[in-house]
Amino acid sequence: MQVINFLEEESFAHTNEKENLALRRDEIGDLMEIAAYCQNESVKEPLEYHETLWEAEVQKEVSFADWLYGNRGLGSEEDRRRLQEAFSKRIFQPMEGGPVGETANRKVIRAALGEFQNCVCKVEDYIKKRRGILDSVRNVTEYQEFMQSCFVNSCFADDILSEMKHITHFPDRTKELTKALGILNDEAVELYQQYCDRLEEAMKILTAHLQRECAPDPEHAEDLLFTFTYWEQLEGKSVPKTKEVECSPHLKLLHAGSNLRIYFYWCDAVIGAGEKVLVGRIGRHPY
Repeated sequence: MQVINFLEEESFAHTNEKENLALRRDEIGDLMEIAAYCQNESVKEPLEYHETLWEAEVQKEVSFADWLYGNRGLGSEEDRRRLQEAFSKRIFQPMEGGPVGETANRKVIRAALGEFQNCVCKVEDYIKKRRGILDSVRNVTEYQEFMQSCFVNSCFADDILSEMKHITHFPDRTKELTKALGILNDEAVELYQQYCDRLEEAMKILTAHLQRECAPDPEHAEDLLFTFTYWEQLEGKSVPKTKEVECSPHLKLLHAGSNLRIYFYWCDAVIGAGEKVLVGRIGRHPY
């Protein structure tokens, strides 16, 4: 699945309400948050733009190029510096070819400076759009390959795909999976930090938010060990290491009697440096 993050140049143009970039500091900050997400190690995608962006009048008789590099017009010097850095590091990257269009294997997410028709302008909306694309993926291998970029606060076990291949009626399950993985990604670590001494409360909250049961599985601990790879710095080099983690809590998806589950662990000090939820298995129970 190829995703093009397209920067809508028309959204940079001044209007009666937004006469210059000095009035758009918050919008520039929001756009930089989207850019930061796109640069996450699990995503690594640029925001692409047409060369006509440079000609957009961000202030009357002031083009974006003149504002950014000619120090013309009103705006924060910090904003200029941040945008200059993004262009120099190719976080914002010129697009080759003509109009941006979608195909079966190529999706376009249009990002804008401020609210603009058919575009996203905040990182939470960008993530929602990206997960919506994941919902539409019908092939299990393609889903697994794309899902990490939709849940950057998650670590997946090395063999996560092996069990996912056995999910029956997989194309009908993607929305359920995406919703559950999204809630884990967005909430699990914070819940653990708040309720680490009474995790039953954390599981109750996940149950309420997903409207699916979250429960421990203490009787099958030996069957719930999953291998994760992480990177360790040794003598200035990144060296891959592996660790087995018991992923005992699980979400029961679809309905109470379903055999579609997500086994996870709240977080690990080594894998993800305590900042990511660990997903050990997506599919049937392993015993």
